[in-house]
Amino acid sequence: ISFMYYNKKPEGSTALYCLFLGFILMGAVFTQFLLPPSVLRKNTTTIILMEPVEKQKDVEMVSEQTPLKQSNDTQHKGEESLHEEKEMFLNEELSRQSWWQEAKGSIEIFFTKEMMCLFLLFFYTGFNQPYQQATFGNRFFTRRTIGAELIIFHLMEILGAIVCGRFLDKDKNANDESCDKSNRRKRAVMCLGAFILINSTGNVLAAMEEYEAKHSSGPTAYDVSDIGVIPPSLAFACWGFADAQIQVYCYWLMGGLYSSGSDHSRAVGFYKCVQSLGTSVGYYLIPTSRLGEFTQLSVSSFVFVIGTGLSFAQLP
Repeated sequence: ISFMYYNKKPEGSTALYCLFLGFILMGAVFTQFLLPPSVLRKNTTTIILMEPVEKQKDVEMVSEQTPLKQSNDTQHKGEESLHEEKEMFLNEELSRQSWWQEAKGSIEIFFTKEMMCLFLLFFYTGFNQPYQQATFGNRFFTRRTIGAELIIFHLMEILGAIVCGRFLDKDKNANDESCDKSNRRKRAVMCLGAFILINSTGNVLAAMEEYEAKHSSGPTAYDVSDIGVIPPSLAFACWGFADAQIQVYCYWLMGGLYSSGSDHSRAVGFYKCVQSLGTSVGYYLIPTSRLGEFTQLSVSSFVFVIGTGLSFAQLP
């Protein structure tokens, strides 16, 4: 679809798209040269390094003990026991299913209640940015200002990811045994509430700009030196923070919904698939001949409200 779009549009670059696609395919090919897990599991040094810091210190002390403190046989048995425990852990995490069984399991997770309820929220994480950065950003900022606005957007994404991640995991210890379910649910509700507030603020600021542009001669492209650049810049900041916030929440939620590594990977695969679908649909609707600017914002806001509402049905 993207190839046909770029091939028809004079402002597109078919060569650039093919180059980008080539790098993606090269990355996929190079993954086939990675060492298999069966080989990596045999590295005792790696296994020891994977242990928590406290256990690492214990292992180091054992290896440095003299025969007066512990015999070599006992030390050897201790290392073998540590190795066997790590082997058991890794064997539990590694799937023994065939590629066909894995593919079937990945498709089946698409139709689970959890993923169906989260579908629109996952979709929105990709659907929102085409309007925000392309339709809105390219119309309300000058060419030099849009660069500064994208810096603001991505800086707020970094900040949002750090703040949200630390908030969601603030009561989590190394073994994740004391993380109470009611506290997790409370933090999830607070996180979604903050997302609604921040993202809605960005959408309201954008709606004010769109309304003014619709009832005047057209949108005003603000320069970085104009005082009027503040409201749309705040919208960009809110969108950046909210975008990272909800994506961190989605990963955190999937980690709590499933206990096995196979289900985790399938859930993440579903998430990225639906997110990419949202991005594709969002960019398809960018031309105003297909959907007007204010309508694009309205549709994006509708998906945001319904998707976030449905996600409350899948709290941890």
